[in-house]
Amino acid sequence: MEKRDRGAAVCLGFFDGVHLGHRALLSAAREIARREGLSVCAHTFDVPPGGKGAPLTTLEERIALLREAGADTVAVSPFDDGMRRMPGDEFFRRIVLDELNARHVICGDDHRFGYRGAWGAEELRALCGEAGIGLTVVPPVTLPDGSRISTTALRAALQAGDFARAEEMLGRPVPDALRRRFPSDEILNK
Repeated sequence: MEKRDRGAAVCLGFFDGVHLGHRALLSAAREIARREGLSVCAHTFDVPPGGKGAPLTTLEERIALLREAGADTVAVSPFDDGMRRMPGDEFFRRIVLDELNARHVICGDDHRFGYRGAWGAEELRALCGEAGIGLTVVPPVTLPDGSRISTTALRAALQAGDFARAEEMLGRPVPDALRRRFPSDEILNK
């Protein structure tokens, strides 16, 4: 990655599925960017950190969905051994500040980063404070029944064949590729 010339409102996450929770981060970033004269950058990895199974979206799909949701740029870091072992403060300094030129960081309340996910929103708050940049921690986005929208919940709905619930979380139809990967109970019982 090359350093961005203009300061950025940087959204942190893997963004698998680019569901309504992810879109809330980008919406917050767009508002901050407009107010502070920044660009919106979504940072993701080429493969899922922590190896939690096959991603719901390909890298190309994720980039397109993030751009559609308001990212001016999508920065992709390789999740190689060096990245996997990188402490959170080093990730913040090298990637977020130096490469992405963050002037404001946006993350979810459950965001984890750094080696073994040892760093979270509170540590990020301290790092942003020390660097003199802003931080916005977006609260959970929930469905009408109060359940939290997350990639884990989205994956569970897809695995259960509950495409209506998955579509509620996505805010759009379930793509055909996912429907083929996660056949509904109706299809299985025929």
